[in-house]
Formats: sequence, C-alpha cells, structure tokens
Amino acid sequence: MDNNTLNFVILIPHRDMAGPLRVQSRLLFASGMSGAWSFPQAAPLARVLRPLSPEALQSLASDLRAATLQNTTGGKINLGPPALVPCPGFHGFFGPALDLRPPPLPYPGVLYHFPTLVLCTGLVAPGDTALLTDIPGIPPVSPAFFRAAMVANLAIKLLPENYSSTWRIGKPRWLPAVRKAALRALDPGKGS
Repeated sequence: MDNNTLNFVILIPHRDMAGPLRVQSRLLFASGMSGAWSFPQAAPLARVLRPLSPEALQSLASDLRAATLQNTTGGKINLGPPALVPCPGFHGFFGPALDLRPPPLPYPGVLYHFPTLVLCTGLVAPGDTALLTDIPGIPPVSPAFFRAAMVANLAIKLLPENYSSTWRIGKPRWLPAVRKAALRALDPGKGS
C-alpha cells in the first residue's frame, strides 16, 4: 500500500452543480486559499482503508436516497452556509454544508466517518484556518439544492508540494431515482 495515497468515499452532486461550485472555488483561490482546486467538488463521506466494493457503494447510494426522503424535502439535498470539516491526518474540507445526515457506514475498513457533510470547494491545512476569517463574504451556491447524485471511491495521491495531489474517482453509483410514490407517501400533495 502506498503511504502517499488516501482513500475516501465521496458523494458527487449532479454535474449541473459543477459550474456554481467552481465559482466559489475561484473566489476562495483569489482570496488566498491555495487548496481551492486540490480536491474534487464532492462531499467526503468517509476516509477508508481501501475502496468499497461495488455492492457496498450501491447499498450506500440506497441508504443516502432513503435519508433524503426522510428529510421531507422531496429527495432534495439542500446546501447551507460554508463550513470547515476537519479530517484527521489530512486537510480540512471547506464548502457548503449539506442538510444530509451522514449515513451509517457498516463496511470494513472505514477509518473516519465524517460527522458533517460539505461539498468541498477548498482544502484547508490545519495551520491555515485563520485564513478563513480574511475571506470576504462567500456568496451562496445557486442552485441551493440538488436531487441527482452519485457515490464513488476516490484515491488521492499526495505530492510533495503543499496542497498538490492527483486523484482518481472510481466508477460511480447513482442514488436511486426519487419515485412519485415515495413523494406522495411524504406529502399527498406532492409527486402528482
């Protein structure tokens, strides 16, 4: 196993979110955040010893869809204000917080389960957190929610330069579609 490679399981929003998230990353980079482009614009769910199996990813995608339906938001994942979520042994993740409770991850090899989910628009080294107070008001990401998303394994290889890395995203698994019947069960007025 390569000591310079870290493995994560991530939630990837629909590609329609890529442009708005890039806008936030650009603002952060212009404000002096060197790690603005050092991680995919995705929400880390867990740091893992090794990639999850395709079956585990599919199960996780189903668990996440069930969690979005329990939010009574019609399967939407809403974005909140930016937050910083630390990761032991790595940089912190900064970006819009998600209103989604982290799913249980009963899979072997889970090293760290993120208690809060954020869509990463920038990495922050432990010693650089003061930088966040110098960033002018960060505009919210618009649209402020998404329904379609995928889960995938991510291998990130750290390079010697600070915030430098390469990454590879494994084959993603879509969250199951939100069915009209599920929406009607939440609210009889919806989904018709």
